[in-house]
Amino acid sequence: MRTINYILTFCIVLFLSACNLTRTDVERATFIRVVDGDTIVVDRGMGNETVRLIGINAPESVHNNPDYNTEDGRKSSAYLTQRMAEIDIVYLEKDVNDMDKYGRLLRYVWIIEPKEFDEKEIREGMLNAIILLEGYAQGMTYQPDVNYQDYFTEFTQEARENNKGLWE
Repeated sequence: MRTINYILTFCIVLFLSACNLTRTDVERATFIRVVDGDTIVVDRGMGNETVRLIGINAPESVHNNPDYNTEDGRKSSAYLTQRMAEIDIVYLEKDVNDMDKYGRLLRYVWIIEPKEFDEKEIREGMLNAIILLEGYAQGMTYQPDVNYQDYFTEFTQEARENNKGLWE
């Protein structure tokens, strides 16, 4: 009888652990400011940190070499600044890499606390996806951070087909 109880308990714990694997952990942070069309600054309680949004690439607007900065980059940055104007709290989701070679955090940034992580919630609440859907960046894969790559490819194509943002 004891063996059956142990096996049953083990199975229940295993099942509950598997249920937790479907939930991605996110970290709450205070939004500070926009740097450019794919980079923001947040405070996770340890001072200001720069966050590079995973999976997207916006044209340059604040590069050290002014020759790289473009009008489209300024439009992308202006869009993101306007979009974030009334956002105080964001939720940061890590993929594989923690930081890039410039010391920026690599994150998916949510403007609503995600619960389901389904396509509807991604479209409505993930900043990376919203920027793509509005046409102010394009999807860009940087291995190994590819959790939402298929969505981002689809969202970039959708923005192009609908002549959104920079695709006008």
